[in-house]
Amino acid sequence: MKNIKKIFALFLCAAVILSAFSGCSGDDAQQNSGKKLVAGATTGFFGAESLDVANNWDGWIMSIYGISENLFRLDENFSPVAWIAESYSRIDSKTWQFKIRENVKFSNGGDVTAQAVKDCLDRTYLENSRAQSTLAVESIEADGQTLTITTPQENPTLLNSLCDPLFGIYDAQSEPDSVTGVSCTGPYMAVDFTAMTDVKMVKNQYYWGAEPKLDEVELKVMDDANALQMALQNGEIDMIAQLDARSADLFSDNDEYTVSAVTSSRSDFLMYNLNPFGTQDQAVREAIGYCIDRESFADTVYNGYAKACYGVYPNIFDFGSTQGISLGVSEYDISRAKQILKDAGYADTNSNGTLDKDGKELSLRVVTYSYNSASTQLCDMLQATLSEVGIALEITTYDVLDDCLKSGDFDIAVLSYAMAPTGTADYFINMMFTTGATNNYGGYSNDLVDDCALSLSNEFDGQKRTELVKQICQEILNDRPFDFVANQQFICVYSSKVTGVQVNPSEYYLITANIDITEE
Repeated sequence: MKNIKKIFALFLCAAVILSAFSGCSGDDAQQNSGKKLVAGATTGFFGAESLDVANNWDGWIMSIYGISENLFRLDENFSPVAWIAESYSRIDSKTWQFKIRENVKFSNGGDVTAQAVKDCLDRTYLENSRAQSTLAVESIEADGQTLTITTPQENPTLLNSLCDPLFGIYDAQSEPDSVTGVSCTGPYMAVDFTAMTDVKMVKNQYYWGAEPKLDEVELKVMDDANALQMALQNGEIDMIAQLDARSADLFSDNDEYTVSAVTSSRSDFLMYNLNPFGTQDQAVREAIGYCIDRESFADTVYNGYAKACYGVYPNIFDFGSTQGISLGVSEYDISRAKQILKDAGYADTNSNGTLDKDGKELSLRVVTYSYNSASTQLCDMLQATLSEVGIALEITTYDVLDDCLKSGDFDIAVLSYAMAPTGTADYFINMMFTTGATNNYGGYSNDLVDDCALSLSNEFDGQKRTELVKQICQEILNDRPFDFVANQQFICVYSSKVTGVQVNPSEYYLITANIDITEE
């Protein structure tokens, strides 16, 4: 009897072991049969605080991830095309009607109806202060698959505004999950997420468009440019999104990689705090403008993947042309900067190398992103040049700048923003230039700018809109609350195994249903 029990026990143990090996083999086979893409980028491009479209700027990142989608999407010419919305019509000067596509579902299987879209937009307006400044609405109504949006005044750029990832469509009836976030309509959905670090995704089985070609996608935040390059070279990742321009040459003449670049609306610029001693003085701001070597910055730091800017907007847009505009600062001229400061009454009275006036020294604090090498290099270049004219510059970097900027604890902020990601000038004007704008941290206020911005908001004529934008740009260049330095190209590099990548100048889209990877 004991021998029988032993034989049975051995048989059972063997069966369990065989089952375990069989299970492992099955899992491995299943994993090996799937296609997985791993991409890396810096915090500024991949780093999300949450997977909630309505939270801060996370909608932008979720659009890049391929998780969220909008009613409309921008093409390569910054023109809005219908996406979750199938069509639209204008009922009157302030009322727009949209037909929501049939048979679109959220990643949780819920139907995307007009009511679901309304619930989503209602929550976004409640949760995010940028929503109303980006697209002012009076009411949103839903009836079946018909969504009606009424604006308080005529809005010529409403379709462009609806492309802003802040208005990504998600299921507002379900509370955001701490790991998977909100349920959206994109080709991929999150299954694991660590804030500002990593997101793992799988294909959305309910996706309404063409079936996503990848089974899994992992996106990693890596703020060390060298680590990103090495990760791609050793096969740890398959793609670098928003590649550091200095690194492009490492991959551009190698058949193992593809480098894709497109001119975007992104600009490197200085924002001045108009309250502290020094930067409140326009003469100081003008002198600093002459101390920025824009050409060297674009050619050296960006390796030619950027263009020096003395105006405001990139010249890829009609409203970005500087024709007919007085630039004020139009060259790099340290001698001119010294003379401006001397004429304004600044002098080195105690011979310590730093100019002073009325008993106060021109010692300024500049803040920027810790992870953006171009921004930190611009600070270094500025620090070296300003020391020649007698302005001391202290550089402080932050992983997240929001708190510092909101508190006003800076003299100069070196920033990198997409200025017209929706294809219109209104976006940046209403966010940065108008009195009390959400990101107008320097406290700039100009009645003419405010008036022109208001006129722009309901002007449909293209030529008149361009004239209004140029008036605003002229005021910005006259007052110098900002100094625009260079307009960037958006660069991605990826393994030759990767196909279907479409680099969009808006920067809103990266992971799409079309991206594929060849199995080895």
